[in-house]
Amino acid sequence: MAVADFLITLVTFIAIYSLFGIGLNLKFGFTGLIDFGHVAYFMVGAYVTVVLTLPADAATYGGIGGFDLPGLFAALGPLGSLFGWVLGVVGGMVAAALVSLAVGVPTLRLREDYLAITALGIATILNTVVKDEDWLFNGPYGISGIHKPLVDVFPLSLGSFTVNMAVFGLLSVAVFAYVAYWLVNRFREAGRTGRIAMAVSVGLVSLWYFVMPAIDGGTVELTKNVLWLFDPTAGPNGGLDYDRFVLILAVGFLAGGYHWVERTINSPYGRVLRAIREDEDVPQALGKETFQYKMQGLMFGSALAGAAGALWAVNIGFVSPDQFASTITFFAFTAVIIGGTANNKGVILGTTVFWAIRNGTRFIDVPSQYSIQLAAARLILIGAILIVILYYRPQGLLGEQDYDIDLPGSATGGSDDV
Repeated sequence: MAVADFLITLVTFIAIYSLFGIGLNLKFGFTGLIDFGHVAYFMVGAYVTVVLTLPADAATYGGIGGFDLPGLFAALGPLGSLFGWVLGVVGGMVAAALVSLAVGVPTLRLREDYLAITALGIATILNTVVKDEDWLFNGPYGISGIHKPLVDVFPLSLGSFTVNMAVFGLLSVAVFAYVAYWLVNRFREAGRTGRIAMAVSVGLVSLWYFVMPAIDGGTVELTKNVLWLFDPTAGPNGGLDYDRFVLILAVGFLAGGYHWVERTINSPYGRVLRAIREDEDVPQALGKETFQYKMQGLMFGSALAGAAGALWAVNIGFVSPDQFASTITFFAFTAVIIGGTANNKGVILGTTVFWAIRNGTRFIDVPSQYSIQLAAARLILIGAILIVILYYRPQGLLGEQDYDIDLPGSATGGSDDV
């Protein structure tokens, strides 16, 4: 696998799991709900979206569905099919939110540790039901033949090889320029230790992504990595392949989820959620129905997990109960802690660090007899990094984010301020 292709796969994973982590951060970081069963909503979103968009005559599938929503709107053209898939994603998000409602009604009044254990138990039960009941979602056999939105449009070509390389290559360079601009600003704001860490990290990544490929493959390999959105093998004239489209789709959903949560937590409503996290008695004394706020926070975070599950299904092309083990939730907790609890940018950074280590080290060239040791070493390395961060930066790499605070009597302030 070329370095650019690996980057596409890795960043797609990071975008999907960052959306999943932001949903968890809304519950845990901003509302104070310890939900060890967050993966259950990831699973519900994936399965419900798949059955809503699966063709009715899908082979090797004997469960509920499919309802073929993209097929119902196919007469409107490719965009109609895409609209049907989006409706399926919305259905998955709604289903995840409703399941969390059913879970939250009897559990949200529990103390934090009991809530965490109960949520984990319910998630395990749901996973077992999906696995054992073949009539529901095909049981342990899973679902293949998943609908992929706009797959017939790709590879997308704009005409000649030169035009494709110029347009998609220019977009690739623009992304690198934005990342460089963001890093320069963060470098100026960081302290001495942060600057050293950033310099070392950027240097190692640049060595891996630009220098080593140029040494091994020359200018051709370097050009592929620089113009990463352009795939020269996508059709006779090159262009944008489907894997790169899925990356753009995942990043788009992440941007939407990030914006939604940011607007929420910086509103008077979000200040109530944060007050519940700090001391639930205070907003209760001010007349707030804290149970309703906690329930809404649980449902919003679960809906985001459902959207991440829908993207996961499209990216993998196959879903089965074994993909939704409880460890996925703890991976997300690890990413949140690494980046900074109650910081959405920190969630994305922590997810990047976590999955870069977990997936990137798979390509370390070691003798086959040491492959099992390498798998264990990955987890040891992640654990060691977590311990170091907690020791030197208990608040995470970025810490808790700043909030937009409206003073009483201001244009955006109001009676909901806490």
